[in-house]
Amino acid sequence: WFEPVLFLLVMGIAILINQGTNIFLGEVSFLTSSVSSVLQLAVAMDYSIFLIHSFTMEREAGLDLTEAITNAIRHSSKSILACGFATFFGFIALSLMKFAIGFDMGIVLAKGILISVLTVLFLMPSLIIRWAHLIEKTAHKPFLPPFDRFAKGVFKIRYAVLAVILLIAVPAYVGKDMTSFVYGGQSVSAGEGTKVYEDEQAINKQFGRSDLMLVIVPNTSIVKEKELSQELKGRPYIKSVTSLADTLPEGVPESFLPESTVSQLHTRNCARMLVYTRTKEESAAAFEASDEIQSIVAKYYPKNSYVVGTTPFTQDIKETITSDYSFVDALSLLSVAVVVMITFRSFLIPILILIPIEVAVFINMLFPFLYGEHLIFMGYIIVSCIQLGATVDYAILMTNNYLECRGQLDRRGATLKAIAITTPPLLTSATILAGVGYVLKMTSSIRAIADIGHLIGRGAILSLFLVVFMLPALLYVFDGPIFRHMQKTQKRRGPENPQPGPAGTKAGEEREVILK
Repeated sequence: WFEPVLFLLVMGIAILINQGTNIFLGEVSFLTSSVSSVLQLAVAMDYSIFLIHSFTMEREAGLDLTEAITNAIRHSSKSILACGFATFFGFIALSLMKFAIGFDMGIVLAKGILISVLTVLFLMPSLIIRWAHLIEKTAHKPFLPPFDRFAKGVFKIRYAVLAVILLIAVPAYVGKDMTSFVYGGQSVSAGEGTKVYEDEQAINKQFGRSDLMLVIVPNTSIVKEKELSQELKGRPYIKSVTSLADTLPEGVPESFLPESTVSQLHTRNCARMLVYTRTKEESAAAFEASDEIQSIVAKYYPKNSYVVGTTPFTQDIKETITSDYSFVDALSLLSVAVVVMITFRSFLIPILILIPIEVAVFINMLFPFLYGEHLIFMGYIIVSCIQLGATVDYAILMTNNYLECRGQLDRRGATLKAIAITTPPLLTSATILAGVGYVLKMTSSIRAIADIGHLIGRGAILSLFLVVFMLPALLYVFDGPIFRHMQKTQKRRGPENPQPGPAGTKAGEEREVILK
C-alpha cells in the first residue's frame, strides 16, 4: 500500500523540476502548461514501476537491501533506458516543427521524460532503501488473478485477430486523413469553453456573424482604390467594405478631412481597407472567400499588396503544420525504431514492435471521422507522437518477455507465458495513461484540451488491446527469424553466458519457477 505513495513522490519531484526548469525557455504556451504535468506523470510512471517490481523480486529471492537494489537497478535499467529514450526521441520530433507550439510542447515533454528517468535511477533507489520496511510491511496480495487462462484464450484467436486488425488497418489509415481538421489559434484560445468564445457568440447573436480582413495596398490612386472597393462590395459573401476612397463624397478632396480621420485609412505610402465577410473565421467558405479576395486585390495591385486577418493567418498555419506533420511523423517513427533496433540489435523486431502501435494510432484518429467531429490538427500531431512515445513501452516489454521466455520454451509456450506475465503491468500502465487522458477530458472547460485528453485516453486503451492481442501473434508468426537471431547473439556472447536449456531441462525448470 505504500508503493503508490513512493511513486507519486518520485514523479512529483520530477514534475516540479521539469516545470521549474521551464523558466529557461522564457515562456511556454498555456496548452503545454495544461497538459505537460499530467502527461509526464502518466508516461513516466512506468519507469518507477519497473524498478520497484524488480526490487521486490530480488527481495523475494532472499537478498539483502543493498544487493537487492543493486540487482534491481542492473536488471531494470535496460528497460527503463530503452523505453525512456524511445519516448524522449518521440517527443523531440515535435520540437522540430516549424510551428512554435510544437517546439514548446516537444521540449517540455522530452525534458520531463529525461528528468523522470534520472530521478527514478538516482533518487528512487535511495528512497526504496530508506523506506524498505514500509514497502514490505504494507505489501498486499496481487489484486489481479493469474492470466494463464486469458493467455490461452488470446493464443487461440491469434490468427483471427491478425486477420481482423489487418482488414481494419487499411481503411483506418485512409479514414484518419478524412477527418475534418481545424488549424487556427482561434480553435484553441477562442474555442468552446473559453470566455472569448462566449463573448463572440453573444456579439454574433446581437449583430450577426462577421469576419474582418484587412487589405493593405499602395496609396497611388484614389480611383483604383475605389474600383477595388466597389468590386469587393459586389461579392455576395461581403458584408461591408470601409475605405477612404469609397467613403469620400465625389469631388471632395482628401485634404478637406482632418488628419486624425485620414490617418486611420491612409498614410503617405499605404491605403487600408476594412473588409467584413459573412463567413466564419475558419471554414471552407471562409478559405474560398479569402482566396478570391486576394486574387481580386492582386489584379488591381500586383505588387506590395497584402490581405491579413484571422482567415488568411489560419491558411498560413494550415500550410505550415500540414507539411510539418509528414516530417514529424516520419522522424518520430524513425527515432523510436532506431532506439529499439539498438536495444534488441535486430532489424525485424523494431518493425514488429511498431506495427501494433501505429495501427492503434490509425484507429484512434479514425474515430473523429466516424463521429463527424472536428479535430484540431495540432492536437492530432501531438497525440500521434505522445501515443507512439508513451505506449511503445508496452510493446517493448511484451517483446522482451517473449525473448526471455523463448530461451527456455518453444514458441507456443513462450507466447503464452509472455502474455500471462506482461498483461498485468500493462493493465496498470495503460489504466494510468487512459485515466489521465479522461480526467483531462472531463475536467477541462476548453474543448481543445478536452479533445486531446480524449484522444490520449482512447489511444492508451487501443494500444493496450493491440499489444496484448496482436503483437504476440506477430512474434509467434515470425518466430523463425527471431529465434535464429537469438542464437547468433548467444554465440557472439561466448560460453561464459550459455544459452539456457529448453523446457524440460533443469535450467528450463528453474527459469519456469522464476517466471511464475
